[in-house]
Amino acid sequence: MKTVKILTVLILIFGVITLNSCKKDKKNPTPTATITANIDGTATTFNVHALGVKGTVDGMSITTIQGSTSGGASISIMLNGTLTAGTTYSATGPTTDSEPLIQLSTSGNDFLNDDSNTANPVSVTITSISSTAVAGTFKGGLTTVSLGNTQPLTKSVTEGKFSITF
Repeated sequence: MKTVKILTVLILIFGVITLNSCKKDKKNPTPTATITANIDGTATTFNVHALGVKGTVDGMSITTIQGSTSGGASISIMLNGTLTAGTTYSATGPTTDSEPLIQLSTSGNDFLNDDSNTANPVSVTITSISSTAVAGTFKGGLTTVSLGNTQPLTKSVTEGKFSITF
């Protein structure tokens, strides 16, 4: 019995040494998910836990693209309907169902589409889409919800880009 245990330990040690000595491919893998944007003029990367999710609710397709910064801020872009490459979805769309929703969460504040911002209306353009990935651009003015007598806070999102796998 003692011989079996020693033999098992030796096989495990030999296996670990053999597997660790294999030559590794040191290519720099490209990230499968990227989200970047300028937030109030500051370049920001939301690549932590960046992902895309597709689903259907009551017969309507919904696509969500989301990611976080290393500092904890997060962004989420939600689009209704079947996405089509070359299409721009905007806050001034024909129906509220076709309007994109952008949510930006920072330390203690949540920002959503600012429908009164006509200078920088929320829009998302799909540049490519497949069954496994989507890429595009986004921009828009965002605001907090005003509570009581407090003035809402605003954020400007410009030059947003995403490339996400589902």
